[in-house]
Amino acid sequence: MSDSVTDAVLPPDAAAAAGASSPAAVAVGHGRTAVLLAIMAGVLYNAWPLGFRLDPAALHGTYVSVLEVPTRPYAHLFVTCDVLAGVLAVAAGILLRRAHPLVGVGLIVFGIGNVLEASIPIAAACAASVASCGIALDQVLAPHDVASIVSVVGLLLALWGVRERGRWMRALIALWAICGLFMVSTVVTDRLVTLSQACFLTACGIVLAAVPLALVRPWAPSVAEEQAR
Repeated sequence: MSDSVTDAVLPPDAAAAAGASSPAAVAVGHGRTAVLLAIMAGVLYNAWPLGFRLDPAALHGTYVSVLEVPTRPYAHLFVTCDVLAGVLAVAAGILLRRAHPLVGVGLIVFGIGNVLEASIPIAAACAASVASCGIALDQVLAPHDVASIVSVVGLLLALWGVRERGRWMRALIALWAICGLFMVSTVVTDRLVTLSQACFLTACGIVLAAVPLALVRPWAPSVAEEQAR
């Protein structure tokens, strides 16, 4: 195993002893397992494209989350995918929490929020349009929306934990933020909401996979390493 991979996964003091420390080697293995779990979580988190085939009537200018309303024919499938995505994210966070506490906690918070979000369906009224769903304070503070906010905060924590992993990660953070702002703007204007949420969910899935990957791949140098070149 290369020193660059070991250094990426572990803090400097632990990485220095990776060649002789069995726990350090285990931590490297945990990092790779976390990557696999996070990739699977990102894929399951983006099961929504199946809705265009299985339940196209649900995707007509409102939230993608409508696919999980209990009255929808395939709600159980999309809820299951979201719950599994959350569980996998929590597992990845647990594996990373010692070597990279902020990233680990972020993934755990995201996973818990996602499980809660899937378990508490969005209001059935939202199936008609964003306007019928409402954007008043009581809607924002609805359990489903609060769980959504928790998951976004978790992902933000994880991203903050890898902000120094190089230009490509900073570019990904910027893309994620742009997608988020795009979604907020469409919710306020009640236009292109399905498209904007689809973009944001896709960005979240990419971030889920990229965050642990940035910690174990040698081609993800830190900002300090880039400046030293």
